[in-house]
Parts: sequence; structure tokens; C-alpha cells
Amino acid sequence: MNESAITQRLDALTYAVQMMAMNTGKRLTRQDMCERLGIHRNTLLTRQRERGFPQPDINGKWLLSEVLEWELR
Repeated sequence: MNESAITQRLDALTYAVQMMAMNTGKRLTRQDMCERLGIHRNTLLTRQRERGFPQPDINGKWLLSEVLEWELR
């Protein structure tokens, strides 16, 4: 399998994971986000002020599909 084919398969898998996340509506807590990003909660607050960083909903949780989309940028 060549590099192009591997890249295409990875893109397809990434898309499938994103679609699953959108369909389930899974949400991440502050702790989940910190663990996922490997950062402290204070750093998470700083990141939230950055343009383009996913924002939590009214309940303070992040939509997994939005986080995945941000990670892929």
C-alpha cells in the first residue's frame, strides 16, 4: 500500500469518527478536555480565549465533534 492510499484511508477513518461523534452528541467535561489536551485547567481557560478554539456549551461541556474538528486543523 502506498503513502497516498494510507493517507486516504486515514482521512476516511477520521471522517467516520467525526460523524459518529456528531451523531452521538458526546460531550466532554473540563477534566476530559484537560486530559485530552494534556494541559492544566488554568491553561484550558487561556486556550478558550484563543480564536478558533472550541467553546463549551451553556453547561460547560464541549461537543466532541467540535473538538475533533478543531484538532484536525
